[in-house]
Amino acid sequence: MTLFSLIFASVNLSGAVIPVTDAHVLNGLSPYNWVCKDDSISSSVNGASLTLRLKGTRQVALQVKSDHMATRVPTRFPIVAWSVNGGALQSHQLKADESSVPLASGVADPVIDLFIKGMSPFEDRFSGDVPGNAVKITGVIVAAGGSMLPPALPGKVWLNIGDSIMSGDGAAYAEKQGRPPDDAWAASEDGRASYGYLLAKHYGYRESRIAYGGYNWGGGMASVPALSKLIDQRTSTVSRLQGEALKPVPDVVLINLGENGAPADNSVIEALVKLRGRVGQTTKIIVMIPASGRARAELTRAFNSYKSTARDGHVDLVDPGRSAFATCDGQHPTAAGHEAVFKAVLPAFDAIVNRVVEPALK
Repeated sequence: MTLFSLIFASVNLSGAVIPVTDAHVLNGLSPYNWVCKDDSISSSVNGASLTLRLKGTRQVALQVKSDHMATRVPTRFPIVAWSVNGGALQSHQLKADESSVPLASGVADPVIDLFIKGMSPFEDRFSGDVPGNAVKITGVIVAAGGSMLPPALPGKVWLNIGDSIMSGDGAAYAEKQGRPPDDAWAASEDGRASYGYLLAKHYGYRESRIAYGGYNWGGGMASVPALSKLIDQRTSTVSRLQGEALKPVPDVVLINLGENGAPADNSVIEALVKLRGRVGQTTKIIVMIPASGRARAELTRAFNSYKSTARDGHVDLVDPGRSAFATCDGQHPTAAGHEAVFKAVLPAFDAIVNRVVEPALK
């Protein structure tokens, strides 16, 4: 047991649990990618975020459950990562039958920025109420007298939709390291290294994401459906929608798919039609060609077909061209590789994000 754990364990936190139904806890969730139940919140999406702002306590822990997990292989358990008051990043891989994860000790009124760093891609991430490899949080444990405050978060939302590359898979590996024989996939990820996250942060948006390994416009591994369906559903039984729209309506949506094969034109067009109907007419939808250049011709053709037919003035195509970036395995960027992609596409994104959008005519 570490010194931190000993200090934390010495504090009696019995009964001091803030439930996940607390309004300030729910307001701290990144939109669209958390499944909210009466007794828990969960997400299987790499990079799903939770911001906790507390007062009256120096001790904070995450109350968790793992009995729903479909696998008991330790290297496939998800990892949570967090910082306290903007300090150094800490991380912890969940264990079977673990009930709590210490987050802060000895810090007055801490603000905790927590996100899902990784999870195994091998289990089903879509079917059922709670995916079998999801992080399941049941409460926030605090010292007696501790309470939650409203989180201070950006007012604008940026939604990233991508595959394992956008999720940050491989970002924690070194350049040209390759995949170890027993690749602990969850441990290799870093969602905050993703160029999608860097773009959202750069422009002052609150990031949310729908990112899966092995994913494409028409669907993917582990029962993940086509984007035209996925945009409506968190899981096969839990909707993302309130009414007929995403809430809050995102200000920007970035879609970066195609690395896992050239999509059929109709997969791209159907997804863009459905997405536009779920976000309203003024949301900026940006389709980005994979940084590797894969599926460039097919994506460009499908995008142009949609844009001309729909007469959508707020959809843009970004092609990063032949930019060099470091990878761990010839495909997935390292953290430095994500930074290189981010810098390469900034001029194109500047022109789109900073463009004034006129309200749609009624």
